[in-house]
Amino acid sequence: MNRVPTSNEDLTLHEVLRRGEEILKAYQKLDAAIDAKLLMCYLLNCKSISLVLNRDEIISRQLQESYMYLIAKRSKGIPLQYITKSQEFMGLDFYVDERVLIPRQDTETLVETIIDMSKKETINNIVEVGCGSGCISIALAHFIPDVKITAIDISQDALEVTLKNAVMHNVSSQVTCKKSDLLNAFDADSESVDLVVSNPPYISKYEYHTLMKEIRDYEPKIALTDELDGLTFYRKISKDAKAFLRPSGIIAYEVGYNQSEAVGNILADEGFSDIKVIADLAQKDRVVTARR
Repeated sequence: MNRVPTSNEDLTLHEVLRRGEEILKAYQKLDAAIDAKLLMCYLLNCKSISLVLNRDEIISRQLQESYMYLIAKRSKGIPLQYITKSQEFMGLDFYVDERVLIPRQDTETLVETIIDMSKKETINNIVEVGCGSGCISIALAHFIPDVKITAIDISQDALEVTLKNAVMHNVSSQVTCKKSDLLNAFDADSESVDLVVSNPPYISKYEYHTLMKEIRDYEPKIALTDELDGLTFYRKISKDAKAFLRPSGIIAYEVGYNQSEAVGNILADEGFSDIKVIADLAQKDRVVTARR
């Protein structure tokens, strides 16, 4: 591995990028080349094409040091998204930090399912339980005209991130943040909600220890696992949502790859009908929907 540039070296943009990539490779980062480029784009506030067009430009020593500081953070396992404070979801750029789970492409299946439903029936009033970064609520507000969403989370920190993203995407008039332990503090009129959506902590305490170290060490545990069988929140939300869902109102969940049958049974036991399972792009069961 080449040594980290010192303040006595004049290096081109390409040479600095190569150093960053080599350092990340030494720490077994599979996406070392991509991460090295993304960190430089973040530092320079530029598109990746600029790294090609300006590859022979001499980089200031101060910039070298700033870049190597970012590389050092990434090499420790800090997720790229927490360094750049950004993650793309449904074609939108979301602010993320250590207070919230990093949005994942798998969850887009849940949002796309609800958007498709909204084209076939009226969905005016949505409640999201466990909003985290707000990616689900904000994407729904962005793509479904005039919808009103209550974004619920037990974490005030998470709600602050949701609000920040709602303002950034100009949907703060559509998205209302509410601090609540599940639906305990939700005070809507009875049977007034068209849809309840949730991507709850569904990783069991057994599976949690098999997660990548990068996830376990840096993403909020409270957003990942119920520290039991992974089904705790499906049971609670399915039971409590009935008090607020209108007749034929919809409940929509993201589920783990092996949980669709169990979640479907929970919904059936609570009296829900028209239970459907939707697969993600990898053909894994990812979404379960049902009607009150």
